[in-house]
Amino acid sequence: MKLEGKTAIITGGARGNGLAAAKCMAAEGADIVIADICENMKTLPYNLATPEVMAGAVKEIEAMGRKAAGIKCDVRKAADVESMVNQVMETFGKIDILVNNAGNSSMIAISEMSEETWDEVLDTHLKGMFLCCRYVLPHMIAQHSGKVVSISSVGGQRGFGMGGHYCAAKHGMIGLNKSIAMEVADHNINANVVCPGTVWTDMMKGIAEFFGMEGDDAKEQFFAGHLMKEREVTPEDIGKAVLWLCIEDSQNITGNMITVDQGWTCQAA
Repeated sequence: MKLEGKTAIITGGARGNGLAAAKCMAAEGADIVIADICENMKTLPYNLATPEVMAGAVKEIEAMGRKAAGIKCDVRKAADVESMVNQVMETFGKIDILVNNAGNSSMIAISEMSEETWDEVLDTHLKGMFLCCRYVLPHMIAQHSGKVVSISSVGGQRGFGMGGHYCAAKHGMIGLNKSIAMEVADHNINANVVCPGTVWTDMMKGIAEFFGMEGDDAKEQFFAGHLMKEREVTPEDIGKAVLWLCIEDSQNITGNMITVDQGWTCQAA
């Protein structure tokens, strides 16, 4: 097993891409901490994971023979993140991997967007990445090793309408990752980004349902324009990309990104 004896934190890990990454790492021997807000946000048009969903995710990891814990944490709040990291250190004794996966979105034009809508998305993605790195990196620096993987998006490379807050946050994560990679390289810590294309997660389904789209019709609409439509990108595909960036096979990859998008971005100017 390539991650035997390692401890990984996955934010937003109760479901979707985060849970898939957690399961991929657990299959390679890692113990898993799922950190999730487990409550809804006012401006989002869909429900977030619940404490019961997070408890179920923890049981799934434990059923794979790994230690696992679920910690309620709002990554927008420094006190929550500091407390979560302290709990992990007390329980597991170290942090080898941090996956900044917590994310959210809505679809609304900039000309109609409220400050609260902007803040809930920017603070979750970008401030959340900053805060998690702020409190995890000192432990990685002390042990002179670590892997940080942050989940950005194709939206962080090419942008799209009705998602200015989301695209701004995802662009920012790519830039922040480059700075982090340069700062921690001497401490044997790698920092990289995974950029998913469209993945049919609960977030995507919730946004589609808000606009009155459901089932296969909604999926076809959201996947329109992708080059390899017969090859759906799944959470497991994202999890495998995250896993590769956390094992020694990728030890010379840092400050970079992997795009998992069916070739979508090759159409961008």
